[in-house]
Amino acid sequence: MDRHEPSNNTMKRGLSLTLDGRKSSSKEMSFCANGECVTTENSPARLPVWRRACLLLFLASLVPSSTMGAQQQTTQPTLRVLFIGNSYTYFNNLGDMVAGIAAAGTGPKIMPTLAVRGGQSLQWHLDNGPAMAALKTGTWDYVVLQEQSMLGVATLDGKPVIADSSAFHAAVREWARRVRGVGAKPILFMTWARRSALPDQAKLSVAYVSIGRELNIDVAPVGEAWSAALTRWLSLELHVFDESHPTPAGSYLAACVIFSTLTGRDPKGAPSVILGHPVSRSEGTVDFNEMVPLVDIGATTAGWLQEIAWKAVSNHRGRIAK
Repeated sequence: MDRHEPSNNTMKRGLSLTLDGRKSSSKEMSFCANGECVTTENSPARLPVWRRACLLLFLASLVPSSTMGAQQQTTQPTLRVLFIGNSYTYFNNLGDMVAGIAAAGTGPKIMPTLAVRGGQSLQWHLDNGPAMAALKTGTWDYVVLQEQSMLGVATLDGKPVIADSSAFHAAVREWARRVRGVGAKPILFMTWARRSALPDQAKLSVAYVSIGRELNIDVAPVGEAWSAALTRWLSLELHVFDESHPTPAGSYLAACVIFSTLTGRDPKGAPSVILGHPVSRSEGTVDFNEMVPLVDIGATTAGWLQEIAWKAVSNHRGRIAK
């Protein structure tokens, strides 16, 4: 995994948005709402079909419907969520994907911030990088904590294996103390097993659920949702070629689970195309100058993943003592 420090751009917001990153010209038209803009060449009618669909979804997420009006804007709360993790979090910009699901519904909106570093653990984030600075300087409702995918570094016969969970649990205890110390609520992002070692999900689940129960922390059962989806559809591609990182569909399923864990709401009806800021896969830096489709998986597949996500979250309730 790549190990590069995110730039300071990961803490910025705003800036003009384009669908393809080109500079505006006299032949281009800008569409703006609530201070956000997208720029298209000539007219929306001449855009490719997928770009017109993305443009409409983007504008719909920014402008309240005529039936709800200004009252919707004033009554819907915004949850400020800090995501701390590594490439499992920043691939396909999981934070923006969760926010896109929330934006399409009538519940609380989500304002995400990523504090990420490729390949690193929660213990590393306690001592290095942008996470602690973000926690101290921001105002957060939730902090989503994602551990290194193998719970650390361990090998058997030269192959990586799930590490002993003691170091992971120690880091979570400290993170829980610090997160609660600033008035936020910690959430554990249970990761998935690698494609070549799917039975490892049982070990990952035990590690996350046990520390969640000990500290009374909600666990987003992403890994268990992945396991259910892969069992149900053998042809479903949730892992990319390295058999570890998520495809857009894999991140979409993770986003549905995290959305439901944060809000208690069923993701049913969430859009199958979500726009967001692209993230460099090599460095984990967010490009706030652009908006691109983070996922486009079709309504049928999206509906199946939403159903699996909600079932995983519903089944998981009660496993953590309240």
